[in-house]
Amino acid sequence: MKFKKVLAVSAATAMVLGTLSGCGGNKDTNNNANSTGTSDNSTTSSNDGGAQSSQGTSSGEIVNLKWVTIGNGMPTNYDTWIAKVNEYIGEKIGVNLEMEVIPWGDWDNRRNIIVSTNEPYDIIFGNGNNYVADINLGAYCDITDMIPTNMPGLVELMPEKYWDGVRVKDRIYGVPTYKDSSITNYSIWDKELVDEYSLDISSLIELDSMTETFEKLKADKNDYPVYIKNDGVYYIFDVYDQIGAGTQILGVRYDDKDAKVCFVLEQPDIFEQLQTLHEWYQKGIINPDASTLTEGRVYNMWRVAQGWESAGITAWGPQMGKEVVVQKLGDTILSNETVRGSLNMVSTNSKYPEKCLQLLDLVNVDTKLRDMFYYGEEGVNFEYTADGKVHKINNEWAMAGYTQATFFTVTTLDTDEINQWDEVKALNEQAVSSIMLGFTFDTTEVSDQLANCREIWLRYRSEVMTGVQDPAVAVPQIKDELMKAGWQDIVDAAQKQVDEFLGK
Repeated sequence: MKFKKVLAVSAATAMVLGTLSGCGGNKDTNNNANSTGTSDNSTTSSNDGGAQSSQGTSSGEIVNLKWVTIGNGMPTNYDTWIAKVNEYIGEKIGVNLEMEVIPWGDWDNRRNIIVSTNEPYDIIFGNGNNYVADINLGAYCDITDMIPTNMPGLVELMPEKYWDGVRVKDRIYGVPTYKDSSITNYSIWDKELVDEYSLDISSLIELDSMTETFEKLKADKNDYPVYIKNDGVYYIFDVYDQIGAGTQILGVRYDDKDAKVCFVLEQPDIFEQLQTLHEWYQKGIINPDASTLTEGRVYNMWRVAQGWESAGITAWGPQMGKEVVVQKLGDTILSNETVRGSLNMVSTNSKYPEKCLQLLDLVNVDTKLRDMFYYGEEGVNFEYTADGKVHKINNEWAMAGYTQATFFTVTTLDTDEINQWDEVKALNEQAVSSIMLGFTFDTTEVSDQLANCREIWLRYRSEVMTGVQDPAVAVPQIKDELMKAGWQDIVDAAQKQVDEFLGK
């Protein structure tokens, strides 16, 4: 569906049809198209809360919605904050909102209980780890046909390819949070060491190019230049699109025009990097307890993180307590996985799916409301400066800003010397789309084989990714076990679907 082309038609259709039934537990969601029942869908963005919408408010009805998300738990000033939010959104779109902010450590268990037991909620945060599985459970509403009418602001703001990134069998069940929705990796170096050794970090891009430098640092500093935990140097897999299979070892390289589904570990680019990790481990460049650590450490001579260049100043350096310099590694890539890193879904049991989308639209495009979710309560957590920026009164706001909506309508801080959101948006715009963008592997016919193969990889992963095991020995051994567990069935089924998707 080309949302921007059909937006005007959809709005006109809604004016004629009036309000239709939403998801409301009805599995036949294809009949819910364009069911807002409103004649005014205009939305604009401004710092004074200029998003104007009379969607569904002409009758004066206020509907109650519950939004479940992740963060540092419920804000201490939740009651006063939500009262201000509800006063604002009640006038705008006729919604009264309740939030449940689940602490990070409780998230997986609590989210699974909510979804699997049909506990009442209207909107829930999630990501690609559970997205397809939950869709297959029937947990989420098919919102495809409701988006144009109920989310005109986000349709205008967010390029269509990001909607493609959340399609499953050409239907949409989640709203992406349009932020750093592509992936760009940066190596992060302690600037003091870079200066001391006159390092040209622009030449230290490939892992094997760093070996000599790391050997020198190890000898001189008596520390581990590559200090990692049990997931290892995982970023090396980012060039392979996992096609929705949910495992690092099955995928299609993002720029492979032939779209060959492969066993990623034995691909030359990956295998050679695994060999380098093993060499580093043997030389003491990697900490010996890496494969068993569940948490890293604060200080690192070098590490890799996803983000944008100015994060070295705003985040990575301050977090480490050191000045750092950064170097971009490879292409910026857009794939299903990168888009699905932060999503919000509407429950299939919600009585008001259109209202859920109108709320998500408003949070995305109305800067005043966006700031309320991102920074907290005005006058308590933040205040606006005379020049229209945000001054943070404290750092006590408990919600995770990346979970709710776009970064690109958030007001910048008075301490920001540059607009990092412009930098993020520029990276998104230059991103190279994966050849498999919009494709999700339907694993139904090989679900048992895939589950068994995932378990096999998980048994080896920490020691392979931290260099403990020699890939020349481990990779053939892993493949032998995979083949006995039905690996070839998985590859054949995936390749068939990939070929069909690409029209081969």
